[in-house]
Order: sequence, then structure tokens, then C-alpha cells
Amino acid sequence: MGCLSRRSFLTWLFSWVAPPILHPIGGRPPIPHGPLIGVQAGTRGSGGIADDFVGEELSYRMSIVWINQAAIGRISFEEVQRGQLWRATLEGKATGIIGWFTRYRKDTYTSYMESIDGGRRLRPLRFEEDIVVGGKIRSKITHFDYRRGKLIKRRMNREDIFIQTEGGIPAGVIYDDFLTAFYNFRSGVYGKIQRGRRYRVRTLPKAEISTIEVEIVTKEEEMRMRRGQSNGGDREYYVTVFLDKEITKSRTGKVKGWLSKNLIPIEGTIEDVVFFGDVHGFLIGERRTS
Repeated sequence: MGCLSRRSFLTWLFSWVAPPILHPIGGRPPIPHGPLIGVQAGTRGSGGIADDFVGEELSYRMSIVWINQAAIGRISFEEVQRGQLWRATLEGKATGIIGWFTRYRKDTYTSYMESIDGGRRLRPLRFEEDIVVGGKIRSKITHFDYRRGKLIKRRMNREDIFIQTEGGIPAGVIYDDFLTAFYNFRSGVYGKIQRGRRYRVRTLPKAEISTIEVEIVTKEEEMRMRRGQSNGGDREYYVTVFLDKEITKSRTGKVKGWLSKNLIPIEGTIEDVVFFGDVHGFLIGERRTS
């Protein structure tokens, strides 16, 4: 697998909060780039599921064994078009010596979503990935055209030209990017939240259909995890997220950690990351702006 490159560092560093248990700090686009595809007239009105998250901001600190703050991140949810369109954003940047190592890389992931099924589920319309390393910017945009059954991807090449490719979306299938999945999971879209249960989420396909799996441990296992801890705090559920090893750049692909009663990631660990060992993430701020 080799050592982590500057280009891949932020991806796995934030991957414990990015999965559906679930970046510059700073600017996000005020309006989408280009038209959004697929907002359905039948779903307009109350946001339903979206209303539960509007104005929420969560802040995180990442550390590795010898560095207390290797990176910082923030995930937020806001309404863009009343009752019709919402935006979730994950922003992060490397700090300190890790910032120097990654040329102060900044990552921004943005999902524009509509609500469907009478407001009970979020569905992505466009997913944007923007990476800034030094003075170079790289972007990737995925459009979800459900009416035509098309998944349209536009990627910026080294000459800063967008290359477009198209794939199919099978009838009745929804591909949730990890940000959409984060909020859908918390609302029970993939099933009632129960200890001892495993959930499977369909995500953006690569060569084949890709999935992320989340397992909530049993009550017995949870009690074992709590032994020796002086204060459980807001820790409610202990989960394991199963990811592609290439995403986490680890030897197991597992991310483990605690969620609150509201299914907010409080702390977690990416196990056995190549070259760096275990990578830890901690919730350091939670607020509602509206």
C-alpha cells in the first residue's frame, strides 16, 4: 500500500467522521456551480428530515500518536432554497507540522440535496470535491440525474480542464454520498437504530456498486468497552464502520468510535494507518446557528 502521500492525507484523516455514522476552513460556494438536476415538484414544501439539521455545526480535532492537533475540521448543514434544497459541507485543513507536510492542504466536500418520500429521506443532487494543495486546486463534481438515470462526473485534469464521463443509475436505486448518508443514518432512513445491528449504505460506485457498512455493538459489548472509563459522558453507542482499505489507508479498513444519543460522532479511531499508526478524532464543538 505504501506510505501516505500529501494528496491522500486529509481524505483518511477525516474519514472517521465522514462515513454515514456518520474542507478550507473558510469559504464555500454561495450558489451551486451550474444547474442542479432532479428537484421534484412533488417533494417541495416542508423539509421534513432536513428541518432536524438546519443550522447544525460540528467541529473536530484530529491527532496522531505524537501530535495532539494534526488537523481540524467542521461539518455543517444549511438550507439553500426554502423547502427545496439543502447543502451539507465538510471542511478540513491540516495544521502545524502536518500542515507543512501536506503544503497546508485544504479539503472541501459539499453535497446539495433534496428531500423525497414526503420529506422522510434526503437524496443527493450534486456532490462536489475541492482540494487545495499549495497554489493548486483540484475539483470533481458528480451530478445525479434521476430522471434520465444518469450519473454524470466532471473531473478537473492537470491542465485545469474538466473531463466529463457518464454512468448509469439503475431504476429505483439511490446512491448516497457520505454527507447525505451521515444525515440519513441519524434519521433512521437505513433502519431503526438498534444495538447489535449492522447497516449497509449504497455509495457512489467505482468499478462496481460500493457500500459502507456500520455496525452498532451489542449492549454486552458496549458494557465491556465502558470498563475502566471514569466518565462515559455523552457516549451512547459504540460503532464500527467498515470501509475500503484504500479510503482509510489502513491495514484493516475499520473505524471505531462513540456516538451520542443524537448519533453525533464524539470520538473515534482509524486503526493501524500506514506509517502513522492509530489516528484519533474528537468532537470539540457543537452548535446550532439558527
